[in-house]
Amino acid sequence: MNNKINKVLILFFTIALSFLSCDAEKIVYFEDLIGADAANLEFTQTVPIGPNSWIKNNTSQDGTLISAEGIHNWTSTDHVIRTYVRTGAGDLNVGLNIKTSEGGSKFKVTVNGLSKELIITTEEYVDYGIGVFPVEAGYNTIEIQALSKNGTFVGDINSLLLGGSAAADGVIYNPVDNFYFGRRGPSVNIGYKTPAGKDVQYFYNELTVAEGEDVLGSFFMANGHSQGYFGLQVNSSSERRILFSIWSAYNTDDPNQIPDDYKVTKLGAGDGVTVQDFGNEGSGLQSFKNIGWKTGVTYKFLLKGEPAEVEGSTDYTGYFYDPEVGEWVMIASLRRPQTSTYLTGAHSFLENFNPATGNQTRKGSYGNQWVYTTDGVWNEVTEATFGVDATAANGDRMDFYGGSEGSSFIMKNCGFFNDYTDAGSALSRSAGTQPDVDLNALPQIVVLGPATELDRTGWTVVDFSSEEASGGEGDTGRAADVLDGNLDSYWHSCWSCDPAGQHPHHITIDMGSDKLVNGVRFYQRQTTSRSIENLEIQISTDNVTWTSMGDFVLAKSADAQDVDFETPQTFRYLKFIANSSHDGSIYAAMAEIIPFTRD
Repeated sequence: MNNKINKVLILFFTIALSFLSCDAEKIVYFEDLIGADAANLEFTQTVPIGPNSWIKNNTSQDGTLISAEGIHNWTSTDHVIRTYVRTGAGDLNVGLNIKTSEGGSKFKVTVNGLSKELIITTEEYVDYGIGVFPVEAGYNTIEIQALSKNGTFVGDINSLLLGGSAAADGVIYNPVDNFYFGRRGPSVNIGYKTPAGKDVQYFYNELTVAEGEDVLGSFFMANGHSQGYFGLQVNSSSERRILFSIWSAYNTDDPNQIPDDYKVTKLGAGDGVTVQDFGNEGSGLQSFKNIGWKTGVTYKFLLKGEPAEVEGSTDYTGYFYDPEVGEWVMIASLRRPQTSTYLTGAHSFLENFNPATGNQTRKGSYGNQWVYTTDGVWNEVTEATFGVDATAANGDRMDFYGGSEGSSFIMKNCGFFNDYTDAGSALSRSAGTQPDVDLNALPQIVVLGPATELDRTGWTVVDFSSEEASGGEGDTGRAADVLDGNLDSYWHSCWSCDPAGQHPHHITIDMGSDKLVNGVRFYQRQTTSRSIENLEIQISTDNVTWTSMGDFVLAKSADAQDVDFETPQTFRYLKFIANSSHDGSIYAAMAEIIPFTRD
């Protein structure tokens, strides 16, 4: 046995030494177990590697290294690339279309636990055969690790090359033309079977996310309907929102194009809830709040939808029950014009909105669905139909699942698991428990009147954390510029200081005397550069003792954004505290801060 090992080692080092005199296109291949010649590998499939790859345990570099064109800008040997493809069972021939910088790089390629190491040196793109790997049917992970590099970058990879019996019947992978949505992963949904011939006024649902299933970018949507959606999001490591949105009846992705008589309007909102326009995937009005929801906790959702008092409109109100709070709270009440209906199309869905985490599985448990109809009866919903989006329907990704466990429906997606559920499958769950909700005791909707901006003549900024007053922003950048009435000027935290100002930033405004205020209107810097995301508002009558009005979230938008207090407040001093910016930097900017009253 020792002689055999010695012979293998001698052969290994002999090939390694001979490599130094090889030309750029020579394939250097060390086969541990299978005596195949990598130079003679046949490839029948060319897979675009970018749309099917992720960086292992490093989402922050996703947009830097991975694009529709492939793996580029790979400079660190700390970054490991994982590529996912679905194949048949058998031998899988693996290769890469790759180039390296001068001097080459040493790679380790692993497929389902079997690793091959090789040195590649070529300054032009060539096809390199890696080896033959036995695989099972289903999704297989091809991991590419750089053990060392001699040049400025590790390697640029355009495509993954596959062949062999495992690829004989084809390979499932995400194509270049579905780069964004395919890397987000397939979205899944459950359409509920509600009582025929009855008008649904309330839709009740319960949602539980298990530990480890709360992946960044997940949206566990509980109470969906034909005109909107309502559920829980994982927005960042520190922010977990509840989101309630209503689409406009006007078909556009740009909320600025919606005519006034089609715009969804806010009737009321709960404490600390931000209400703002949204666009890109449809458009309308959304409301959200960072509630810090937790895994392993069952949250309850109640959606009300009915024709409004205003003819031709529908009012939608979202209620939420957090067991730690112990009572139903209103998230928002939104009015949709050009519509007159009760709730239709009851459904739930699970999606990932962050392409950098599309290789991680998430799972939601949606339980105990009921609808309350206009005849005053609670009706349990135990039957549903499983559905998928275009990424799944087109066969670009096959990691999607729908089923049931006890009195809950289950949905799972992403992560490249193998068992999937056919779209259109009928689902059913066991019976649950009728909701214990006193509909008459729910928070009442307070219809907000129009906002009237206060006259800011004579107001001053009496304190601020920092400002860019040395000319770095031209003729603006000062804290006082949030009061000048000019949207083209703005306050900017100091970036030329040493050290530069960091979050939290603040500005304190003296209104000159006590005034009654219902809320504050904000205008971000009109270029939206350094836009503020998370902020706190504090008020005071003496500039000594301060009361917090809550934490709020602003959109990266140049439009006016109103933050309403739960009740009108009388005070003289307003402190604006910026806790984070949309671009993740230490800087912040704001064009105007305008307290207002409502009729």
